[in-house]
Amino acid sequence: MRRRNALAFLAGWLLLLPRRVAEAVCNPSMVRLLEGGRDLVQLRPGRSPRLANYSIQWFGHSSFLIQSGSETKVVTDPNFNVTPGIAADAVTVSNDHFTHNNVGAVTGNPVILRGITLRQTWNPIRTSVKDITIVNIPSQRGPAWGEVANSIFIYEMGSLCLAHLGNLGHLLTPEQEKVLQKVDVLMTPIDAMTNLGFEDLLKVIGQVRPPIVIPMHYDAPRQVELFANFVGARHPIRRIKDTQLVLSRPMLPAATEIFIMTHPRPLFSWE
Repeated sequence: MRRRNALAFLAGWLLLLPRRVAEAVCNPSMVRLLEGGRDLVQLRPGRSPRLANYSIQWFGHSSFLIQSGSETKVVTDPNFNVTPGIAADAVTVSNDHFTHNNVGAVTGNPVILRGITLRQTWNPIRTSVKDITIVNIPSQRGPAWGEVANSIFIYEMGSLCLAHLGNLGHLLTPEQEKVLQKVDVLMTPIDAMTNLGFEDLLKVIGQVRPPIVIPMHYDAPRQVELFANFVGARHPIRRIKDTQLVLSRPMLPAATEIFIMTHPRPLFSWE
């Protein structure tokens, strides 16, 4: 029931928007979203997008450090692999599981953006943190978790758009698919146990069609190798022998590629 209510709310919310806005939500700094007459996105008048390089660093599981060209830092779903004392401007939390909400590990007095409430319902977020605009859309976790909410976060910084699926447990609805059409980098869970299986995950990747897919939410080499073997016939696999990836628009592939980053734990090896 909760899942149906959340998805119905999203569908109704999008239908209230002009078509051009609904199709452009993934570039949130360029649009205005209205709900009850209130501006939910803080537009950035007079600021030109920076076209410098950006970076993304993986801390393991679902936690990343996203850094803009002007060094604005956002940590996603902090877990116990996060380096203690790392400083950031904002922290996003897709769900309230303890492996996703270790916000105390992040310093620098960051803005904490929780995608769901303590009652496990969606918490709408539309804000800008310096030069990174952050929005979220409602979704649900996998069947093993019942009707527990999950939040998909979208990060727009200059010329790039990133999306973090959190613990997505279902195929995208047409409304969700429309919102995610301009995503350049998609961070997606691949453990195939508490989230989508590989077949459905491939369908989600096909719904979004991002240039780059970064696997996350796994803690053993075998998990990512199983995923790579399954998707390798459909999408090229690129091994990144580092925990950090520098991003720029010119380096984006023309078609979807899977970028497997090196797991930050010492026991993880490509050998």
